[in-house]
Amino acid sequence: MVIAMQINKSSLFISIFLLFMFLGTPLTYAEEEESEDSEQVEELEPLMYYEIQPNILTFYQGTGKKIGYVVVQVNIAVRGQEHFDLVESHLPLIQDNLIDFFNRKDKSVIQPFSERENLRVEAKDSVAAVLKEETGLDIVENLLFTNYVYQ
Repeated sequence: MVIAMQINKSSLFISIFLLFMFLGTPLTYAEEEESEDSEQVEELEPLMYYEIQPNILTFYQGTGKKIGYVVVQVNIAVRGQEHFDLVESHLPLIQDNLIDFFNRKDKSVIQPFSERENLRVEAKDSVAAVLKEETGLDIVENLLFTNYVYQ
C-alpha cells in the first residue's frame, strides 16, 4: 500500500511537472514574438504630413478655346523628420512638378469624381519620381488631396 501511494505521488508530481512544462513553453514563445514585434514597431519612424503651401493653382485644357483652372491643396505623407525636412527643402521642385502635372491634364480627367483617385495616384508617383531622382531615396509614402476645386 505504501509503495502504491509513492507511485501515485511520484506520477502525480511528474504529471504536474509536465503540465507546467507544456503550459510554460508556448508562453515563452509568445513573449519572444511580442518583443520582436514591439522592436519592429519602434523602428518605424512616425508618419508625418507636409502641407504644400500655397495651394497648387494651374490651368487645364478645356473643350475648344475654353480653359479651366484647378486649385488643389496637397499633403505629402513621409516617415520621420529627416524625410519631412527633405520635402521641405525640395518644395519648389515639388510645386513645379505638381503645377506641370495638372497643367498637362484635360477636362475629362480633372472634373470627373471617378477619375480623382487615379489622378491622386499619378500625382503621387510623379512627385515620388522627382524626389527619388533628386535625393536618391524613396521618401513619399502617400499623397493626399485635402481640397480640390475646379472650374
